[in-house]
Amino acid sequence: TSVVPAPAGGGNGAAAPGVVNPQVGEEAAYRAAYELVREKSFDDAVSAFLAFLADFPFGRYAPNAHYWLGELYLVLDPPDPELARQSFKILLDQYPADPKVPDALYKLGRLQFIKGNRQRSQEYLDEVIREYPSHAAAQLARQFLLENF
Repeated sequence: TSVVPAPAGGGNGAAAPGVVNPQVGEEAAYRAAYELVREKSFDDAVSAFLAFLADFPFGRYAPNAHYWLGELYLVLDPPDPELARQSFKILLDQYPADPKVPDALYKLGRLQFIKGNRQRSQEYLDEVIREYPSHAAAQLARQFLLENF
């Protein structure tokens, strides 16, 4: 089972438009990190995205980097749900208009469920359904609620 959905901005790992113009080297660094995800080199990808965020903390691709860190922390062996939660939460808090927000809300709902926080889980899932009713993440949230609540 893959937990690596297509990145925002299309299927090529591109960042969402309108954040900021990329700095010199930013796009290459992001693409190199994303390629490690595609190669399933998850530990290396985490290191690459952390280095990317250290070099370009407010760059155009920063929201996607936070999203991918959240995803990656869930597929590491062992997984780290708390670091995943923190990564998705940074995306929500710092980039509330980013196209990955619905996916991050869904992931947060699932994470809270895993952690045993059913009420908080349902709040996140309800939010993605309410705020993004036609998004694929809303359909996933509806299905998750049907199966688990």
